Amino acid sequence: MLTFTTMNVVGFCSIENLHIPLNPSCTILIKAPNGKGKSTILSALVWAIYGKNLKGVSEVTTWEKVRPKDYQGVMVEVFFQKGEHIYKIIRCQKCNIVLEDGAKGKDRLIFMKDNEVVNVKGKNKLQDAINAELGLSYTLFMNSIMFGQGIKRLIQESNSDKKKIFEEVFDLEFLNIAKGIAMQDKNNLLAQANEVEHQSALLKKELEANKEAYFDLRDREKGFKEKIKSERRELKKDREDLTKQLIKKQQQLKDEVEQSLKVKIKKHTDYVDGLKSKIKHNRNISGVSLPNFVKKLKIQLDKGHYKRAKESVDIIYKAIINSDKLQEEYEDALGRLDELRTTNEKYKRLQKECDDIASDIADIDEELEKLKQEKLKVMSPKYKEKLKEIRKTLRKVDEDYHNKELELENYNWLINDPLGNNGIKAYLFDSSLDMLNRTLDKYSQVLGFRIEFNIDLGTARKEFFTLIERDGQIIDYDELSGGEKQLVNVAMAFAMNESLTMSKGINLAFLDEVFESLSSDNVEVVTSLIRHTFADKTLFLITHLDSLPLSNTKILQVEKVNGLSSYNLL
Repeated sequence: MLTFTTMNVVGFCSIENLHIPLNPSCTILIKAPNGKGKSTILSALVWAIYGKNLKGVSEVTTWEKVRPKDYQGVMVEVFFQKGEHIYKIIRCQKCNIVLEDGAKGKDRLIFMKDNEVVNVKGKNKLQDAINAELGLSYTLFMNSIMFGQGIKRLIQESNSDKKKIFEEVFDLEFLNIAKGIAMQDKNNLLAQANEVEHQSALLKKELEANKEAYFDLRDREKGFKEKIKSERRELKKDREDLTKQLIKKQQQLKDEVEQSLKVKIKKHTDYVDGLKSKIKHNRNISGVSLPNFVKKLKIQLDKGHYKRAKESVDIIYKAIINSDKLQEEYEDALGRLDELRTTNEKYKRLQKECDDIASDIADIDEELEKLKQEKLKVMSPKYKEKLKEIRKTLRKVDEDYHNKELELENYNWLINDPLGNNGIKAYLFDSSLDMLNRTLDKYSQVLGFRIEFNIDLGTARKEFFTLIERDGQIIDYDELSGGEKQLVNVAMAFAMNESLTMSKGINLAFLDEVFESLSSDNVEVVTSLIRHTFADKTLFLITHLDSLPLSNTKILQVEKVNGLSSYNLL
């Protein structure tokens, strides 16, 4: 149940100050001559709720010329109850009044639920929140709750507006919401599918590039492997030759080493040095001058030292003989020492050659190891594995894309079939319009018209059309007289209000000069319909008629003094 309870108005058009209950469950007759401010009450309510007046204008006329000195701007408060919750709408225009939050009204819109401010940024979004809580758009409100002069009637609304109105009345908006959610989900899914398709394209491109690289690399590796094999064969041959040379050289060295070359050189060196000392000694002995030797020998002989003299002669003789032998032996030893030294130099050269050959072999072994390592660095197997991974990933991506395509097909079916114009909505529209037409039929019988709403489900736009029949003849709305049009509009408004009451439980209605252009007989007919339709509601009825056969009524007297309207509920 949606129950409007109270409205407070300050500075709205000609209204200086007004507090009025919206739920007394009676008919409130608003009486006054034209221009006194009767319709202003209705306009204030609509403006407070939707931010625009009866004619759809958002700005409020402030009547600057007649407003009092203490004028503080426009502020309208509307209270309503829905379920267990109490709501309050505050709409201001150039308002200097300090509101409950301690700030001036200015051009603010405030929406409260159970004394808590609904925290939604932006007037448009806040207005959407208000409409959602009410379950009533401006158009629906004006076609089912408000019947006023100069207000566009339901039959005059565009096809799309009719569609929106009926969706609200019959609570079919959930289908639009569901369709919107489905469309959003579809769009999100489509974006995902496009992204997956893009991934697939990139993966396929990467796969082709890697395949080319793999085959190229594999071909290059074949040549590379052959080159390595050839180099290894040559290196191994060189190593074998060098190894043979090394073995030969090492054998030569072995022979020399086995003769203890170094020892021999040392021994011969010592031997040569010994011979050198002996030669020197003999030379010292044999090197005595002949006069001195003869003189020494004569002395010995003169003294009769024949034995000593003979020994001296023997020593000299032996020294001379040994000197020649020692010299020969010395020269022979020097020759053999030179040979040993030459052999030692040869040994050193051989050793160096062996070391060089061993170094060359080590270099060859290092090069062979490098070639072995190069073989280990072959990339094609890695590329092959990478190709496998790409193919595996691509299969998953393509599978994901296929699943999303299937899901998109489901969404397309859901949007175009069940949630489309030919689906659930068409069925519900058809059945709901049938219910509305049954309600209309009750009024039609009283008014003398048969009025029926229909929808052409066979057309792409699902056009709505209104059938008006009188005395078995189909009549176009524009062909009706002013009074007949009024009756048709009344019937539609009352039927819509009754349908809205059944679906949403509204306690409020406004009728502005509903009796205009009606004959006295039709006034009685419409009055009887009012008694029936609005028996349990608060009905604000603006009329010039002095008396109406209505019970449970109150009178709201309107007066205008110095351009400002005052109201007195009697």
